[in-house]
Amino acid sequence: MTLTAVPGDAPASIVAAAVEERTPKGIAAAVHRLIRAGRLTTGDRLPTVRDLARDLGVSPATVSEAWQALAAVGAIQARGRAGTFVRDTGEPSRPARYLGIGGDPLAHGSNLSTGTPDPELLPPLREAVERVVARSTAWTSSYLDDPVLPELESVLRAGWPFPPARLTVVDGALDAMSRIVDLLVRFGDRVAMENPGFPPLIDLLERSGAEIVGLELDEQGVTVASMRRALEVDPVLVFVQPRAQNPTGISTSRARCAELARVLADGRAVVVEDDHSGDIATGEDVSVGRFLPDRTVHIRSYSKSHGPDLRIAAVGGSADVIDPLVARRMLGPGWTSRLLQAVLLDLLTDPAAIAAVSRARTAYAMRSLALRAGLAGHGVASTTGDGINAWVEVADERSALTRLAAAGVRVSPGAPFMVSPSGSSHVRVTTGQLDEHDTDLLQHVISSLAAAARAEPTLRGV
Repeated sequence: MTLTAVPGDAPASIVAAAVEERTPKGIAAAVHRLIRAGRLTTGDRLPTVRDLARDLGVSPATVSEAWQALAAVGAIQARGRAGTFVRDTGEPSRPARYLGIGGDPLAHGSNLSTGTPDPELLPPLREAVERVVARSTAWTSSYLDDPVLPELESVLRAGWPFPPARLTVVDGALDAMSRIVDLLVRFGDRVAMENPGFPPLIDLLERSGAEIVGLELDEQGVTVASMRRALEVDPVLVFVQPRAQNPTGISTSRARCAELARVLADGRAVVVEDDHSGDIATGEDVSVGRFLPDRTVHIRSYSKSHGPDLRIAAVGGSADVIDPLVARRMLGPGWTSRLLQAVLLDLLTDPAAIAAVSRARTAYAMRSLALRAGLAGHGVASTTGDGINAWVEVADERSALTRLAAAGVRVSPGAPFMVSPSGSSHVRVTTGQLDEHDTDLLQHVISSLAAAARAEPTLRGV
């Protein structure tokens, strides 16, 4: 039987008939399918929360949560007493978690919340630019040129953790993840990622209407048990950070990578690896792509190792993902600046730049170790801390942030990194901004963090 709605109105019975799973996510997914199929169109008024709840036999709160999820991705709009309506396109939602990493600026003190590399440890960019410009090469002869400089692609492939079917470059790791989400994720799809994980990715997935499944971590990476549980709900994508995981700094061991690959082989999910720290990480360069090359996309960013302003990440792996990604970019930016590609090529092959990245890797490792060892001396737990971040456990996040701000130390709150609550509170500390030779500053940060980690909740707001 074909169901038709009165123009401008969507009876509760029609929406209820499309619902397969009577949960907030299931209801929201059903409404979104009706919109995509054209059975609900722009301007149609949705049934009231109470009417739909009655037809489905669920609580009004369940329907209300579904409406909130649809509104968050711009699919519907509430207009007060007039009702709730299907809308054409959603206004961009604010990246709440991404913005939540920061806080009010400090008048003085140490900002350890940025998640950015120490500018003093980056290879000299000016010299690289001067060398590239002096060669006076015409990098672009046509708008339809290959998106990657051939010489750069050769260097990238030589250092890739598995032979990629395709390889391209985009404007940073987040640009790559955003384009992959746009290509492969539909409203109601399930996507697995680490918990805690990268806040902008959580924002992206929530805005797409995905149901996020959290993956647990231990000192060797994502746990095999949590990956098995995630695959039971059939995710379309699995996001992992193989080295210097943000925020914990955990790097995946070679043995754990092989175990995860065996588990993932039984599913259909495309695995997206965000190697955001690259050559400044001390962990092994591992990839599920060694075992599942046709279902793996590996992203390697050069922002932390060679400079955030390069805005370049390489993306290599599955042709089924990268070919449509490249095709879609042709109708937008077209390609990443070949001038900047030439600068990255210079930095990846210049002996002085290579040595600078090696020194930075050692310095970051020393800074992380110094902070974590100091905290351990005070009985404060933190993670292994590869790369430039450490994940520090605190008794109460809000009290810890307040105590640290009073001491002139700013760190990131832990809540924006959480896919779901873990039962404990944390803060993220950018250890990469701590000069290991400034012992006074290091000791001040350690003692301030130790005191803040013990700060109990206050009665404020109760």
